[in-house]
Amino acid sequence: MSQVLYGERSWNPLARTVELTEAGLRRGGWTTPLGELNLAAMAEAFQRGCWLGGGGTERPLERLAEGVGVVPVIRVTGTATLVKVRQAAEFAYRLGELAVRQCGGPDQVAALAAQARTEGVPLWMARRVAAGPAGPITVAVDRRLIRVDVWGPHAPAVRIRAPHGFHCDSPDPSKGLRLTVGDVPAQLVFSKKLRKSKSSVQVRLPGQHWVLRRENAASSWLLRDEGRVALLTRPPRRPALEPGTVLMPLAPVHYQSPDPLDAVMAHVFAVAFGLGDTTGLARFPGQRRPIGEGEPVAGEDDWDRPWFTNLGMTGQDNESGGGDGWGADGGDGGDSDGGGDGGGDGGGE
Repeated sequence: MSQVLYGERSWNPLARTVELTEAGLRRGGWTTPLGELNLAAMAEAFQRGCWLGGGGTERPLERLAEGVGVVPVIRVTGTATLVKVRQAAEFAYRLGELAVRQCGGPDQVAALAAQARTEGVPLWMARRVAAGPAGPITVAVDRRLIRVDVWGPHAPAVRIRAPHGFHCDSPDPSKGLRLTVGDVPAQLVFSKKLRKSKSSVQVRLPGQHWVLRRENAASSWLLRDEGRVALLTRPPRRPALEPGTVLMPLAPVHYQSPDPLDAVMAHVFAVAFGLGDTTGLARFPGQRRPIGEGEPVAGEDDWDRPWFTNLGMTGQDNESGGGDGWGADGGDGGDSDGGGDGGGDGGGE
């Protein structure tokens, strides 16, 4: 029997009480194992005297209510779920202390934070890893923030931002997206034609040119300088998964090039853009609000609101119609049939 770190009691058998133990978080009749929580992200903020909310927002611990209140809890998918508790401050402190212990103590939490700074990706964002020709490739995405980060060994990180908003109907060839390879900005051009085979997405650097072209209804070829780099395929609607899988799996990427940058770029195309019949489009919801030149962050009012990343396998992580950019969360570049696929976005083999 695990020790109760925070517990609530009620004479009403139907009351939705909350209990936190070393094994998990129970809310009413539903228990979330600690392995489904992003303990590192919550521990890092807690050590700095803050509590993490939706989209990476933070509030000082002293602002948490002593009595009844809502406390955001971050899942491994990056989704923020809200837990209504009778003693908000005490619950947050108990969960923060548990998170630090589970991560290996303050020094290990500090080491995880330092690694995240080196990667240029905050701890709260989910990281999915695929095998690449030169080693593991890591993919991080948040579509609400219009943010993509992909990196791997022996290649610069490739990132997508939208500092002035994403405008899917803009005459601007990039639709407001900015793609960088390391510190070098690349030219990004979307071309969606009535004839699907003529649709494409192009990325240009001095001396290098990648282009995505439709192969069939579900797949697209990525080419560099007209040579095939990788075949990218939309994931199945209901992929076969191991029991207990929380994160959506990464979609198949069949490499044709041993070049490390080609592999990283393949995952960028797979996570950010439509494939198959939706080639030529980006998989982001329209975003008119300028984000600014710094890193994209959520607004302060998102701290105590649900924040869905749509990267999970259940409704705890996904909003209605959302599915890793293959549904409503992918805008026009998502599901051409409408609705989420429940698939993944950019894996490899």
